[in-house]
Amino acid sequence: MQFFKKFLFKLLRFAGIIAIVYASLVFYLLLSERRLAFPRAESDTVAEKLLEKNAVICHADDALLQGWILNDSLPETVLYFADGGEDAATFLSHAKKLNGFRFVAFNYRGSAGSEGRPAEKHYADDISAMIGCANAANPIFIGHGTGSIAAYNAFADRLGKAAILVDPAESFNATLSSRYRIFFPAFLGRTKARMNFHTDIPEKATVITDDPRRQETVKNLLAKEPDNFRVVPREGASLLEILQREISAIHP
Repeated sequence: MQFFKKFLFKLLRFAGIIAIVYASLVFYLLLSERRLAFPRAESDTVAEKLLEKNAVICHADDALLQGWILNDSLPETVLYFADGGEDAATFLSHAKKLNGFRFVAFNYRGSAGSEGRPAEKHYADDISAMIGCANAANPIFIGHGTGSIAAYNAFADRLGKAAILVDPAESFNATLSSRYRIFFPAFLGRTKARMNFHTDIPEKATVITDDPRRQETVKNLLAKEPDNFRVVPREGASLLEILQREISAIHP
């Protein structure tokens, strides 16, 4: 009996230590949520060098957002929203290979060469500023990762003709929960930005999967809102090949 009591005491003490460590990690991640949800992107100096003649500035309240425009004379515009921690120049340097469209992208506040400090309180206004700075009547939106939130919502608000989402995430909290698992329960997250499913969209948004590590997040999104999305099969094609095909199929 004494042995059993000692064993039970040790077991409870070990469980208590594990619980304290777990709670500490959860608390740390919650305290770090702003930085994790809106990370500062490192500048892709190689890509930015390739795009230096295409550089533009977008005025967003009290910050200047770094951006680029390719093929400015073409009538049809594609506005790209980068993933968190991504320099938008990386995508645009590859988009040089895509034909027939004007491509526009800006870095988020505090990322790469954009001024300011990343924070959710500026998020909606900065997205609105980017759409305005694109100076396009009816653009196509492309969103990557958490950038898909902006692309989808802008499309749902009838600000563009189509939305193409690469490895989309429903919300910043869903992305963090998928990355950190049990150490970041989504229901504890305080970041409110997410896809708005309360507004009917004119047609389904296009989904392209690219990163195998994000398949679970994409799968959860599609399972929750299957009527709002159309998944494009890869069939061995590269991401750029699929993007060229999809944007070319969208009617002017």
